[in-house]
Amino acid sequence: MKTKNAHIHLDIVGGIAGDMFISAMLDMFDDLIPQVLTSVAAVLPDEAGEVELFDGINSGISGKRFRLKTEQASASSDAKEHAHSHDHDAGHHHHSHEHHHLESDASHGHKHTTYIYLCELLRNSALSKDVIQAAIDLLTIIAKAEAKIHAKSLDEVHFHELADWDSLMDVVASAVILDALAGYSWSMSKLPLGGGLVNTQHGLIPVPAPATAEILIDFEFFDDGIQGERITPTGAAILRYLANKQLVTTKQQGNLQATGYGLGTKVFPGMPNILRSMSFNCHSKTNSEQDTLVLIEFDIDDMTGEELALSIDLLRQNQGVIDVVVYSVRGKKNRAMESVRVMAHCEYYQDVIDYCFIQTTTIGLRYRFEARALLKRELVTETGPAYKQVSRPNQTDTKKIEHDELVSLASLHQRRMRKYKTELS
Repeated sequence: MKTKNAHIHLDIVGGIAGDMFISAMLDMFDDLIPQVLTSVAAVLPDEAGEVELFDGINSGISGKRFRLKTEQASASSDAKEHAHSHDHDAGHHHHSHEHHHLESDASHGHKHTTYIYLCELLRNSALSKDVIQAAIDLLTIIAKAEAKIHAKSLDEVHFHELADWDSLMDVVASAVILDALAGYSWSMSKLPLGGGLVNTQHGLIPVPAPATAEILIDFEFFDDGIQGERITPTGAAILRYLANKQLVTTKQQGNLQATGYGLGTKVFPGMPNILRSMSFNCHSKTNSEQDTLVLIEFDIDDMTGEELALSIDLLRQNQGVIDVVVYSVRGKKNRAMESVRVMAHCEYYQDVIDYCFIQTTTIGLRYRFEARALLKRELVTETGPAYKQVSRPNQTDTKKIEHDELVSLASLHQRRMRKYKTELS
């Protein structure tokens, strides 16, 4: 499954929850079903219930559903066990979504709901190292958000009531899928905001739920006018995981290879409650990698050359910055100005923007997210002067000597001779 030049687009129509993501992926990649079911069974205790993957339909569109079947689920086929007792008749709730909360172990009566215990359970399981790490990463994203919202530590986070095994099931199944599709790039549609209130065991909370909103800071939302909870914490954690791993890029062009549909439990008026996945083969003729960066631009006309030079050096050293380019331009009234362009990793863009305001005199800037393609490069140090070797699309390799290998040479002729000898050998 670790395929080059492959891309998955998540079309978040009704919303995204852990079970909807799993269902959509397994509907699209049915060869992953045995691995997912076996991995979940290896972690869940026998008394937790039976994992079910079954066909269903929502607003006329067929797809799959994924759930942990317990006695309660058998009594109500559309109800999935969650941390709260949601009022399904109140019209606030559109997916049977999970919520995770903070209580002491003493008040709960057993330890297997704690974040710490679940992480230890995963580490001691027979799952592969990569799947264990992905599952812990997902749990940690959720736990950190809940801890921040409730002003508690990670040690105090637990997955309340029956949701402990249900949530662990979703996390493990998602981790198996994400690991199997590690060679893919991803994109996603704008996220539906939802709205209103959801009734929980601890009272009404606003939609999006506070933990979900915390996880999805910097993601783009839109309001389609349909109320209710549209994204769960586990669904949000999957999107955040993809962003943290720098796997999210713009939607790729290519041949559509397969589609999958994960179904929600509620029916929306005039719109299917689905998550659609679409797999593309992008037919890249190069060995380039794709990712997304942020470009931050601003102009300076009131700093001395020495001041700006120091500020640019400091910007280059800041965490998340890839490079800084400065070029001379003419501004209003034909004034000479310096235009600054900062390239940074997306997850650090807000910190980089703040640092631009701190280190320069600018009072306004522009930023945008752009896709980029970059060739794989290798630093070679064993055979003489260090150089970068890059594989080009035409199956040739090129070399570029590291500048530090030249600075000790006394003349331009010597520097050029070493450069040519290294790069043309």
